[in-house]
Amino acid sequence: MSNIDFYDDNITVEWIDGIKYMSPSPHPNHGVVYKKIFIKIANYLEGKECELFPDKTDLYLSNPKEPIKISELKRPIVPDLFVVCDNEFELVNNNIVAIPDFICEIVSPSSIKMDNEIKKELYLRKGVKEYWIVNYLDKMIKVYFNGNESIFSFQDEVKLNIFDDLTISLKDVKLFEV
Repeated sequence: MSNIDFYDDNITVEWIDGIKYMSPSPHPNHGVVYKKIFIKIANYLEGKECELFPDKTDLYLSNPKEPIKISELKRPIVPDLFVVCDNEFELVNNNIVAIPDFICEIVSPSSIKMDNEIKKELYLRKGVKEYWIVNYLDKMIKVYFNGNESIFSFQDEVKLNIFDDLTISLKDVKLFEV
């Protein structure tokens, strides 16, 4: 059997703790919510010392100042979007190597357990400062920051805690019926 993974553009492949996870393309609501959050953060970060990385960016969760096992770079995770500040990342073989300051996952029906359990545990264990789980099915946002969990609705102005003055509201997002 070959050691090579073949990738389909409609399938996302991620490796977490040595286990391979595959997920199908998300519902269009995923993209609608993603676009709103991405644009708001991108506009805010203009001229700041932070980098916003979009979906389909492979991430290796590790301190970029520590040695990296090249074999592990073949097993990335793929957050929906993430922010790294103060140039605390390296680009190695098309992977971003970093512990992001912020990660946002937008839940799709097929990713509920992955985002709420598996990735949450991984991100918090690795030292991600702030993690958002955005659920367009329930119109809720879970925020994990400084060991606390807060839950907001799409109607709320939700503060991105790693910044002093950025809030995001999803109240005007037009969702398709699921």
